[in-house]
This record gives sequence, C-alpha cells and structure tokens, in this order.
Amino acid sequence: MEKFAIIIPALKKNGIIPDQLIKKMNGETLISRAIAVAKDLNSTIFVVTDSIEISLIAERNQIKSIYNKDFKIDGNSILDNFRTFLNSIENFENFIIYRANTPLLESVDILKAVSIFKKNREKIIVSVREEKFFKFKKDSLGNFHRTEEKIFREINSFIILSSKNLYNKKEDFLPFVIENEKAVEIENYQDWWISEKLLQRKKIVIHVFGSVELGMGHIFRSLSLAHEITNHQVVFVCNEKYELAVKKIASMDYRVISTKNVLETILNEKPNLVVNDVLNTEKDFILELKKSGAKVVNFEDLGSGAEFSDFTINELYENPIRDGENFLWGNQYYFLRDEFDDAQPHRSTEKVQTVLISFGGTDQNNLTLHSLRAILEIVQNLNLKIHIVCGGGYLFKNELENFVENSKYPKIEITYATGIISKIMENSQIAISSNGRTVYELADMNIPSIVVSQHEREATHSFAKLERGFVNLGVVRDGIESEIAKSFQKLLDDSYRELLFLNIQKFSFRQNKKRVVKKILGLLN
Repeated sequence: MEKFAIIIPALKKNGIIPDQLIKKMNGETLISRAIAVAKDLNSTIFVVTDSIEISLIAERNQIKSIYNKDFKIDGNSILDNFRTFLNSIENFENFIIYRANTPLLESVDILKAVSIFKKNREKIIVSVREEKFFKFKKDSLGNFHRTEEKIFREINSFIILSSKNLYNKKEDFLPFVIENEKAVEIENYQDWWISEKLLQRKKIVIHVFGSVELGMGHIFRSLSLAHEITNHQVVFVCNEKYELAVKKIASMDYRVISTKNVLETILNEKPNLVVNDVLNTEKDFILELKKSGAKVVNFEDLGSGAEFSDFTINELYENPIRDGENFLWGNQYYFLRDEFDDAQPHRSTEKVQTVLISFGGTDQNNLTLHSLRAILEIVQNLNLKIHIVCGGGYLFKNELENFVENSKYPKIEITYATGIISKIMENSQIAISSNGRTVYELADMNIPSIVVSQHEREATHSFAKLERGFVNLGVVRDGIESEIAKSFQKLLDDSYRELLFLNIQKFSFRQNKKRVVKKILGLLN
C-alpha cells in the first residue's frame, strides 16, 4: 500500500465499558486486535493514547505510541480533534484513522475502502452501516401509511482522507458500507457479548452438488445439516455447473459460492471444517484440504478420498464394504429432511386407500410408469388412489401423463419436485419406491413398501429387507412389472402387511440428526 499513516486513537477515558480497550475479548484485547489488523496494511502505525498500559501494549508490538494523559476526543467529528496532530506528522500524504471499537472488522475490509479512496482522493471515506426500518406517516386526513426506509449510519470504525482534506472547509464524504455482521460497534455490554460470540465462531464450508439429473437429495441433506448449525459460520460451495443447487441454497439465505475451481475456492475461505456431500471424492482433493489444517467430513463416499477424511458417513450401507476406522456405516447415521420433524408416522395397519409411487431424481429406467402399469388394474378394481411423486428431473413426463390420461382412471395424482412428501406419506398406507433415501423416509413413517433398485450401486444399499418391512425386488430387469404386480397383490393382504408393519415399526430416525451434528461439530473442539 502506498504511503499511508494509520492512526489508532486509543483513549481510555472514552471507553463505554471499564478498561474497554485492554479488556480481553475472546482472548485478545481490543487494542491488540486493532494493531494486528493495522499491521496487515503494511503502513506506518501510530497509537495515540492517554493510557500508560495501552502505550506499553503498542511498544511491545513494535508500534510507535504517542502518550499524553490529557488527550481527549469530544464533539461530533474525530477530525476536529485530530487535525493538528495529523498535520504534525510529516511525509504522509494520506491518513487512516482507525478506531478499535469494531472488533469484527478485518484488514481486507479496510483495503477495499482504500481501493475506493484511491479513485476518489478528493473525498473523505467514512465507514457506515446499512439500516432498514419501517415507519408510519400520517397524512392530512389522519390516515397512517407504512413505508420502508433505508439509511446509512456512520459508525466509529475508520476514516480515510488525504492531507489536502485536513483543512478543507467543505468536507466531502463518501460512505463505505461495512457488511452488517462486521459492523458491530461496541457501544454497550450487549455489543460486547455479540462480538465475542461472533469471534468464537468457526467457519464451516459445505461442498455439495445437485441438479435435475442427479436429484436434490444431497442439497436437502446439506441444508438440513446447516439448519442445525447456529454457533458457527456456514458457507456453501458448488461447482458452477450445478446452477440449480446454487439457486436452491441462495433461496434459503445462505451464502453460496459458485465456482470453476472448487478446491481453490474452499481453501481461500480458510475453513475450520469442510463437509463434502458430492458422492465419491478423490484422494488428492481430500489431502489438500487436510493440509490446510481443516477437518474433513464426507457423506456417501466410496471414492479414493473417503479413507483420508476425519470421518466418512456411509449411512446407506448397513455393513462395511471398505476397511478404515474413519468410516461410519449404517442407518444410525441417517437423518431425515427437516420436513419430517413433525410428520406423523402411521401407528397401526390401516385399510389401504392410497398407494404412493416415488422413484425421485430422473428415474432413468422409468420405474414410475412400470409400477403404475403393474398395479393399475388391481387398484381400479379396489377403487384405490395412486399418488405419484416424481423428481424435478423426471425424464418421461409426457409419456407418464399420456398414459394417465388414456387410462381414464380419475384417482391418479401426480406431483413433481415436492418439498412436502412427508404430508403425502401421512396419507399413504403402502408404497413402491427406489432403493435410496426414500426407503428411510418410508421406514420412519411406518409404510410397508416394495423396493426396486435403478442400478447395481443402488442395490448395494442393504437396509430394505423383509425383516425391516420391505419387499426388495432387486435391480430392474425384464419382467419387473409382473413381479411388482405379484408383490403388490401380496402386500394388500392384511395379515402379510401387518407382519411387515410390525417389522418396520422398530425404526425411527428422528434423533439421528442431533447425533450426527454433535459428532461433526465435535471435530471443532
């Protein structure tokens, strides 16, 4: 940075809290924190103080201090108090007056302001915070009208100016907006408490994917995880090709970064913990994350990077299929989406009125339509309802809708990309599903079901068995429709369905999320 003098006013008598500047916040005094930020700017630093203790802290940090017990700052403008002092400092063209009462501010924020100053040297840069509020105006008839207003309130963080502006009668200010999270100014004990809590946070990066083709299951799991983390900062990182994932995460008001270079972006965030929910990871990718000092957790990972994480959670595999002490296997690590938190599981076997068909994602083998064909005649004879739930990327929409229209059966309902499948499950007594996460949702809701896998990898998910309440037909193949019809007819038998219900009733995954979150956050201790 070109020739700047940084002046840190550190007057003990101006503290709102006793010994405010030398009181430790998260293990470091406010004045030490301010000096550390100023040092990052690579400029000459002066600490102006009325305190011998603060003068000593500056000296021990190899910073020039100017001590005078009679120093004081009063009035509305710090410039009024410091013009004479600034003018006495020779050989400096520009000044940054940086106060220590915004402890969340970082050097990068001041550097951004300096960059703006260099393009607007005739201005005085002042730090501000954006505030929005609603107010009511009363018109001449006595009616009230509600309006929203936005203001930019000056905060005592920093001022940047040139020596030419020291005695300019017309002060020309240019506000620099500090993001609200960093713009906490210590004005009372509550501000102190908030600042300390924010400084104690760690940064967690969640690396996730999702698309029409891949489905949104990983996104929903990652969002469900993020919703549980309130004491730390959460940032999402997605490869830029997963535009749908980026939009979904952004719609939930999380910070999300879309990038070509995922590894570089994650490392630039300097995270304390990285959660990868992207299926198989590569060894080199995980080792680079670990080399940065970050803890690493992977979900649903059988790739070469899986064994190098702090732990890898493969909840869809009941039995270990890889060696390694860092692997966590089985349904005790599966957690439901948030929408199931208050969903009401079936408490007893009920008369079948509604059948759910759900194959999610793209349903590459069109098992939705195969299942519908297989059971339609049986359902018509019994006057049952069929509720079909398709993923947003379902590939055979026209074919399915044409079949439904031609069937002339009025009790078929189709829902696409729903976020409320738990509500549909509450009203469904049996189901036909793929062998992914939906199986665990059905188990939690106590719904005996027929399961068909889309491919060999899905077939390795071993939870869905008769002893757990599922009729597992294996991988899709020729003749699958007749097998579905045969199993469906059997499932309609009350005694057989009662047996499956008793088997499935043993399972509930409602507490798993707390267990998994506790284990993940335990890595930060």
